Amino acid sequence: MASKEQEFIDSLPLIKVANKNKLEEIFAGMAECPAKFAVKIPNLVKEISCSAFEGCTGLTSIIIPKSVKVIGEAAFKGCMGLTSITFPGSVTKIEFEAFEGCTGLTSITIPDSVAEIGNCAFAGCTGLTSIVVAEGNKVYDSRNGCNAILETATNTLIDGCKNSVFLDSVTKIGWCAFKGCTGLTSVVIPDSVTEIGNSAFEGCTGLTSIVIPDSVTDIGGARF
Repeated sequence: MASKEQEFIDSLPLIKVANKNKLEEIFAGMAECPAKFAVKIPNLVKEISCSAFEGCTGLTSIIIPKSVKVIGEAAFKGCMGLTSITFPGSVTKIEFEAFEGCTGLTSITIPDSVAEIGNCAFAGCTGLTSIVVAEGNKVYDSRNGCNAILETATNTLIDGCKNSVFLDSVTKIGWCAFKGCTGLTSVVIPDSVTEIGNSAFEGCTGLTSIVIPDSVTDIGGARF
């Protein structure tokens, strides 16, 4: 007997694509998206292309197969109805703004296979409360339960949320790290930080207090 999860997957509409290696632009814009829908992607697709589902606010659930290696630029940007996403262990790259503005997401787990995450990949995901990087990832980590994605080699915090902890080991706050994080109310940046990237705190409308130490010598543009 099939499990409930398998029954759910089997019930989803299967997207048909001509190019079996890429899922191209499926919807032209929000106006053509169903009010509420879920999809599964064929198991042969290797890349979800640039803007494939951008602006599809009715997308609530998507099954990404183990064949997918790349999630393209702005692939799910503005999919506000998306409440969860599971990255298979095949994914190696999440590109620029891939999930920006996915306000319904509450948690993300980056698998150990991911070797590249573009700037602003999770910017504006205001619902995020939990960010975890799987143990064994050689490029990124979420050490000490910091609720953020850190680039291990440079100790750069590249993506955070309202519950992120600013660790003393962090030396840089990356581009768009907290962009659009409206739930962030106060920040104390540790003395270990020397650089704050562009748009790091842009659109943090709930931010009422921020302490920047003298150690910071480089502050990017449009950061608050």
